[in-house]
Amino acid sequence: MPTRHAKVVFRAGSGKPLAVLRLTVQPQPHEVHQVFRFYHPELTFLKKAIRLPPWHTLPGAPVGMPGEDPPVHVRCSDPSVICETQNVGPGEPRDVFLKVASGLSPEIKDFFVTIYADRWLARPVQIWQVHLHSLQRVDVSCVTGQRTRLSLVLRGTQAVRKVRAFTSHPQELTTDPKGVFVLPPRGVRDLHVALRPRRAGGRFVRLNVVDVDCQQLVASWLVCLSCRPPLISKAFEITIAAGEGRGAHKRITYTNPYPFRRTFHLHSDRPDLLQFKEDTFQVQGGETYTIGLRFAPGREAGEEEVLIYINDHEDKNEETFCVKVIYQ
Repeated sequence: MPTRHAKVVFRAGSGKPLAVLRLTVQPQPHEVHQVFRFYHPELTFLKKAIRLPPWHTLPGAPVGMPGEDPPVHVRCSDPSVICETQNVGPGEPRDVFLKVASGLSPEIKDFFVTIYADRWLARPVQIWQVHLHSLQRVDVSCVTGQRTRLSLVLRGTQAVRKVRAFTSHPQELTTDPKGVFVLPPRGVRDLHVALRPRRAGGRFVRLNVVDVDCQQLVASWLVCLSCRPPLISKAFEITIAAGEGRGAHKRITYTNPYPFRRTFHLHSDRPDLLQFKEDTFQVQGGETYTIGLRFAPGREAGEEEVLIYINDHEDKNEETFCVKVIYQ
């Protein structure tokens, strides 16, 4: 922030100058106590309640009588943001309520929330910096351990760009093209996405397309996953010695239910605990194949459940085995 200069003149009642003061003002950036970053679908309202810590623990808070809470006021640097707090009873937790309208993807809205604990709003006790990322929402329903494919439309800008896709969950979401590719001006290109979630339930995965030359965000998506668990066809129980510093090798069998030769792919929801001798195998119709497993050593006694996904050549789930690993 630039330095500002001002001249202050002190005059007598007759108007005669008594003193001249040259004032130099050097603005300093204010302190930020907390930073909040929210990812929300574009053109919707974000409604969020953020709980304040106990008022007496805030630095600079006035000292009141026992059981007496000071008045809390909040102000926002963006007048389009609705920001308020409600008075509650003594000892009750207090929340700051925010209502923010998100813009078009990939817009980022930045603003500050200032919290005061005095009636004159003279000294802030907390200053928050809030970043709201607007993303295009994509809803996907899938099965755990099975690959789901979809295409996203990527629109070009006025200039040619070299872009690359980045994701918050690279182990579960991959893109094609993988590396840097050219986005033509005012053109449309498909970005192919493959999803293989490792656990069931609902969660969010972020996908960004970034200009690698100028480090600018070109497009952003919020992939909303709804993952259902697969049907478990077999269950096994394996006991491994814990604390010895070495893993264990085990074997299980799989029979090809088809009358012709098929290729199968192996995946696991716990690659940190289980590795396969071969990730891909072929077996004739009706014949049995032995799957080699290597389990990581366990430091402490306990139990872990590992799911083994047997997928076909299109990465669709054929069968799922559940292995209960007992470390003792």
